[in-house]
Amino acid sequence: MISMDAVACDAGALSETVVFLSHFKDLPDGRQSAKVRYPLDEVLLLCLVAVIAGAEAITDISRFGEKKLDLLRRFR
Repeated sequence: MISMDAVACDAGALSETVVFLSHFKDLPDGRQSAKVRYPLDEVLLLCLVAVIAGAEAITDISRFGEKKLDLLRRFR
């Protein structure tokens, strides 16, 4: 059973994610389109959440993303 606090936390996290991503919605993606594996907004969200969770290097961010991809996509 899911508690009301958990639902409120998810709703709050979702609204914060929307605000974060809206700041970068017009940011041009300078990557070569044929080499893009993940959308830019997904990469930015991953970096933010991984650093908040304690990632200190790009390898930490990558590992975090591999483990939490499904979770991150819920908020994108």
